[in-house]
Formats: sequence, C-alpha cells, structure tokens
Amino acid sequence: MTDRERLIEQIMSAQRRMQVLFAYDRSDPLFAANLTVPQLKTLLLLFLRGSASGQDLGRLLGVSLATVTGIVDRLVAQQLVSRREDPRDRRVRLVELTGEGQRLMEGIITAGTERQRRLLDRLNEADLRTVERALTIMIDAASTDPTTP
Repeated sequence: MTDRERLIEQIMSAQRRMQVLFAYDRSDPLFAANLTVPQLKTLLLLFLRGSASGQDLGRLLGVSLATVTGIVDRLVAQQLVSRREDPRDRRVRLVELTGEGQRLMEGIITAGTERQRRLLDRLNEADLRTVERALTIMIDAASTDPTTP
C-alpha cells in the first residue's frame, strides 16, 4: 500500500468514526418521523429535486407507478407532500414537498449540527482553520466530480 493509499484509508476510517459518533443525533428525527424506507426515499428525492412526476419517482425508486401512487397517497395523508398539475403538461401531476415535508427533511439532513457546533467550539482557532480548509478542499473536489448531481 502506498503512502497515498494509506492516507486515504486513514481519512475514510476517521470519517466512519465521526459518523458513528454522530449517528444517535442524526437518527433521532428519523425514528420520530414514522416513515417507511420507500417514503423516506421519496421525500429525499423530492428534497433534492424540488418536484417530480410519478413516472420520474417510479424510475428513480425502481418501482411501478402503482407503487408510487400508494407511497405518495400515504405521504399526502401525512401532509408531507402535495400533488399539482404540471404547467407544461396538464396530463402530468407533479409531487412536491409541503412546508411540513420541507421542515422534516431539513431536520433530518441537519440533525446533529448542534453537537457538531459544540465539538467545533472546543477547537482552537488554528485547528478550526485546518478543518475549514480541509472541508473547502473536499467540497471543491466533490463539486467537480462528474457523478455529483
């Protein structure tokens, strides 16, 4: 194993340890949400995309349109998503997050930020600059990754 490969493995291992340390804080909103995995996947897709047709959701989730209809019906009943007419094609119904759905997904996505802030508050300024620089480098690399949406 080269030094570069060893460094990558050490970084990946440290990242996994951080994920475990924050897992409890991050899982809390998931457990409180009372969602099935397909419902959560649907909400996440809508959070990332803004809106999608039933056919798009079916393709992205790898399920039939009938299955998507059932998932969306249950999310509508929980007031997490709504359906509306596509202004470009009135035959198509778009599904999008409601305000409540948006708040839920933001809570899930940002869960653990308070704990992260407390951790960062314990670092001195030089260490904070190192963390900020490392994160900036990672964000820059991710934003130029052709597989990043």
